[in-house]
Amino acid sequence: MSVSKVLHGRGVNVRVSEGTAATIRKIALELDYRPNVLARNLRSRSTRTIGLVLETVPDLTGTVRYFAELLDGVTRMAFQNDYSLTLCNSLIGAGPISQMSDGRFDGLLWCRGNYGDDLVQAARSANLPVVIMHQPDRILNPDISCISWDNTGAAKLATEHLIDLGHRKIAFMVPPRSMKNPEACLRKASFFETAAKHGIEAGEADVLNWSDDASEFGDWWKENRQYTAIMSWNESCAIAVLGQARLHGVAVPEQLSVLGFDSSSQCDLTQPRLTCVHQPLSEMATRATEILIHRIESQDADPQHFVYPSSLDIRESTARPPQG
Repeated sequence: MSVSKVLHGRGVNVRVSEGTAATIRKIALELDYRPNVLARNLRSRSTRTIGLVLETVPDLTGTVRYFAELLDGVTRMAFQNDYSLTLCNSLIGAGPISQMSDGRFDGLLWCRGNYGDDLVQAARSANLPVVIMHQPDRILNPDISCISWDNTGAAKLATEHLIDLGHRKIAFMVPPRSMKNPEACLRKASFFETAAKHGIEAGEADVLNWSDDASEFGDWWKENRQYTAIMSWNESCAIAVLGQARLHGVAVPEQLSVLGFDSSSQCDLTQPRLTCVHQPLSEMATRATEILIHRIESQDADPQHFVYPSSLDIRESTARPPQG
């Protein structure tokens, strides 16, 4: 008990003289003693670790800063509160509930695009706090803390920006692997709805299921020059469209306007600079981590919900369509 008091700060009722404490520290140094963190965690039933579950392996060296800004917000809050962070693209276990509750984490920040009934039920039944990030606004659950973005309002803002410029033939790009992503679905549906309200036809025929690098652009442009704008479901694909347009000699925005979602600092480095709907990703990640830590340390904390509004960062990749 005296050793535990001196080396680990435990045992508030244990009295240890300065001489005994000095002797304990001297012997520990001579024996090269190291505390067994795993054993200590087993006793305290705490790992001081947060699990961050992502949909894809983060590309931190590429041209898109989505993951960098996400991790910036999470790590800032986690490290400030002495929590470690584990990145996962999946969880091991027989089912969602056992995956979340197998003891590896004190809390879980879920950033995958899977927001079905299984996840909601697993998060509700898990024996650890779970905060869901990017949960679409249509399925907010009062029992689960979540941080989301107004996807519907964001797509409305983007569509109306293009319509106000005079565009009447707009395409919406989303890669096949993201077709079922809830956020992509919300943005596409809002694009259709907003266009219809302005008397503009927009439907599945205007959806471009291109690969992430937009390599289909050249062949598509030869047959579809009636389109004057492409709205990409995210920043990464919009940047790819800019690259393909430049490769095929298509002037942006003189011949074709390009717009995306997220608006990280990378948008100021493209040629031309990319117009994007702004998602405050780092701020959202910081808030989500703060809520998770509060729920870890205050078991009776109520679930919290924040839906961040959208804004539009207008840069040089959008302009009035060419006459005729």
